[in-house]
Parts: sequence; structure tokens; C-alpha cells
Amino acid sequence: MPRKYLDLLVVPDDAGRIRRYRVPQWSKSVLFCAAALLVLLGAGAAVSYVRLLALSRANGALTMENEGLRRELVTLGGQIDQLDGRVRSHIRLANDARLLAGLPPFGEEVALLGVGGAANVEPGSAEFSAPLRRTVGLYRDRLDRLGQQLGFQEESFAEVQQAIADSKMRLDHIPTINPLVGPFSMSSGFGRRKDPFTGRVAYHEGVDFCAKRGTRICATADGRVIFASHDGELGLVVRVDHQNGFVSVYGHADRLLVTRGQQVKRGDAIATVGSTGRATGDHLHYEIHKAGRPVNPGKYILQG
Repeated sequence: MPRKYLDLLVVPDDAGRIRRYRVPQWSKSVLFCAAALLVLLGAGAAVSYVRLLALSRANGALTMENEGLRRELVTLGGQIDQLDGRVRSHIRLANDARLLAGLPPFGEEVALLGVGGAANVEPGSAEFSAPLRRTVGLYRDRLDRLGQQLGFQEESFAEVQQAIADSKMRLDHIPTINPLVGPFSMSSGFGRRKDPFTGRVAYHEGVDFCAKRGTRICATADGRVIFASHDGELGLVVRVDHQNGFVSVYGHADRLLVTRGQQVKRGDAIATVGSTGRATGDHLHYEIHKAGRPVNPGKYILQG
């Protein structure tokens, strides 16, 4: 079987001699395959170039993002330092409040929960570089400790609030104000004196305040009325139990404004000045009993 050939004619542009080349028929397939391979290689190179270009852009964006993150971490570190300073300042304020509330202060090392030594740093996100992971872990550790310190201070302030509330309750139940609302003068003090009826020296268990009939008599502390009626020489009298060992007594009243069992607050009107019972004129006989024994009311009157 005769072999088949392809004739290739090369015609120059300058009208030179035409050249003729004869190649076997099968070379056509080789040339076609080579051309196809070149096309594929070119396409692959173009795709790779596009991918490399996109990756370069992504890396550039990631570099900018990491730089922005680094700046944010620097700012965050400064803010954590400021917060740490404020926490230490609050420790001093908390100790001042504890002293005012009658509580013992605590040392800074206790308030800071023994912070010191090597930090127990938890690793940051695995997506970050090693230095960045360590920085993130360090900040997490510092924030956790600051949270614990603030929690400790919150508990301390709650203790201070409770102590102040308890102290206020105790003070509210100690008879420390003047029992009269209006002009008055003291006519007789506490202790031994000459009895106005017998002329003999006798022990006076309270103090007497001269005031106009109808002048308001007020409770000198919070408590509960345990007696509000007529009681022999004291005439119309009110007794208030302050529920802390103190009992106050208001005698010779003209009119009673409370009843037995009634709860009263400091400053509440409980009676008016009169001269009932064994009295020579309008006045208030005022007594304070502590643990069942009469004490000088003048030592407890802090107002008026």
C-alpha cells in the first residue's frame, strides 16, 4: 500500500522561490495534538496566574487585617492597664468604706486574689500566629483576673451596705433626740434633788422639761409602745420599748396620741404636754431605762 503524504508549500512575501515540503500523512495528527497541548498548557498557565493573583490579593488583605488587629490589641492592652489601675483605686475606696462601716479593711494582696508570679496564659485562637496567640491568651488571663477582683469588691461593698444598714437600724433604735417639738426649758435634772411636794431629798429617775400645755411630745427613737395609759404619780404616760435594751418613758401628758402595741418611728408624735398625775404644773417628765435601770437622758440627747 503506497504511503500518503502531505505537501506543504512555503510562499515567501518577496516573491522568491516557492518551496515545497512533503511530510507523511500521520504527522498531521502529531501536529494537531501538539497544538492542542499548547492550548491546554496556555489555559492552565492562565488559570494558575489568575489564582496566584487572587491569592496575592487575599494575602495583602490578610496582612492589612493582621496589622489592624495588632493595633487593636495594643489599644486593648492600654485599656486593660487603665482598668487595672481603677480596680486598685477602688480597693482603697472600698477600705475607706469598710472603716466607716466598722468593718476591718483587707490588704491589697487579698483584694487582688494573690495576683503575682507567672500568668496562667491560655492559648488564643489557632488561626493566629504564635506571638499573637500568646498576646490574646495573656489578655484573656488578665481580664479573667480583673473579673474575679471586681466580684470580690462587689461582695465587699455588699458587706459594707449590710453593715451600714445594721448600724442605721441600731442608731434608729437609740433614743438620741429631744422629746419636745417647740419651746421648752429644763426645770429638773437627773439624780438626787429636793422633792417639790415634801421638800426632802429624793432620787429623780428622769429629767423635767417645762413647756406649754399641748406641746407635742415625740418618740425619741424607733420602737413599740408597750404602755399608753394612766400610771399613778406619772399620770398619763407612754412607754416605748426600743427593742435593744432601751425603754423611754414620757409622763404627765395631757393627751395620748398612741395606743399599746403601736409601732412608732423617731420623731412621731405620741402625746402632748400636760400636768396629769403628781405634778406642780405643765411639764414633761422624761426617762430612759437601759437594761432595766434608769440612766441620765441628758447623756443621750444629741439634738436640740
